[in-house]
Amino acid sequence: MTRNDGYVMDVAYPPHFHKEIQPVWLTSLVQFLGSAAPDISKPYSYCELGCGMGINLLIAAITNPQGQFVGVDANDKALHIARSAAAAMDVKNIRFVQADFAQFTQSNNLFFDFIVSHGVWSWIAESQQKSILQLVAKSLKPKGLFYLHYMCHPGATQMMPVQKLLNDLARQLPGSSEQKLQAALDFVCELDVAGTFIDQPNLSEKIKSLKQKPASYLAHDFLTDHWTPQHSTDVHQSVAQAGVTYLGSANAFDNLDSLSVPGAVQPLLAKLASPALRETVKDLAKNQHQRSDLFQRAPVRLNQQDVLQQVDALRFQLMPQAPRSGALSFQTPIGEIQGPGDIFSPLLEKLAERPATFAELRQLPAFTEKLGTLSQALQMLMWQGHIHPQRPDGLSCTEQVNKLKAWIERSQLKLNVVEDCGTAIHQPTGNS
Repeated sequence: MTRNDGYVMDVAYPPHFHKEIQPVWLTSLVQFLGSAAPDISKPYSYCELGCGMGINLLIAAITNPQGQFVGVDANDKALHIARSAAAAMDVKNIRFVQADFAQFTQSNNLFFDFIVSHGVWSWIAESQQKSILQLVAKSLKPKGLFYLHYMCHPGATQMMPVQKLLNDLARQLPGSSEQKLQAALDFVCELDVAGTFIDQPNLSEKIKSLKQKPASYLAHDFLTDHWTPQHSTDVHQSVAQAGVTYLGSANAFDNLDSLSVPGAVQPLLAKLASPALRETVKDLAKNQHQRSDLFQRAPVRLNQQDVLQQVDALRFQLMPQAPRSGALSFQTPIGEIQGPGDIFSPLLEKLAERPATFAELRQLPAFTEKLGTLSQALQMLMWQGHIHPQRPDGLSCTEQVNKLKAWIERSQLKLNVVEDCGTAIHQPTGNS
């Protein structure tokens, strides 16, 4: 079998690490968004749907010893790699389950503080999507978080006919999914050279960029009958039936409307009473092609004083490759944004000395009576990968982390583990 309900089965999905699905990142953003998050200083449970080779779960489990982690995937090749890695590193707080989402939903009797799904929803059959929501309805704890990544309009719309062509071509070609994808893509590139997309220059550029990506990744991305971008309002309506409420994005930048939405659009956005309509307009304004949405079961919305109290406790750490002072330039989906030195230099210089809490950082003269500015600046630095919140439990896991670092090096993954933050960061381009 090469496909199962939209899932390519004859090739493992190549490993990709996403900081946005890690527990420390998720709980920190929820606190910035004004809700009470799951307490990860105490034991908690976490489930990833579509875990692939398990890179995200392995890093999460080893660097977050308070958590119990479950990964679910239908691909036995991917899970063999994940299980072998967990066994080699003697990871005790992780378990991998081979099942599709319908099977897992039916058999699972555990309850989770986190359910996450990245790179799955828009590629699978509607029946499997419904199974994900059934699991959320059945197994997500009160205050539990559901992270859902999916393709959306209008940014992904233009690729729909290209995906259709690649998928239909691949059906008629011999070989593995990788071989079929490569041959189909070669033909589409010939069409591009012949001028087929001359009236769609953006599409032509996107097709050229596909040639730079691994065929194994593209096979999973394009060889499915269920490749479907959706409007965020439609997804939110479906997910609401699982008894969860939309909080915001796991992408820190997307939560900062004053920065992520063009200035002229912001007053028009403020006129819309409907949160769903606001999200639709934001997607249009940013030509959004994918979303990483955060939902919560029975959210506890906090007043301003309680929000400040919980954010005050967040402790931030400067990442090794981050600048130590000065103004910054942020390359964003809506263009370049300049980060003034009088805002960012004090933060970078303070964090270059040692990690510091929000409460300590707001004592800096630059942020007296400017809590909103400090909050935005920290979230921009998080989004850019310059800083990261630390784990609240303070537990040491150095011995296990050393095993993880050695495994990452052997696997030639371009990642650096950050133990105190319960995560990893991508190595800068050109770093070995």
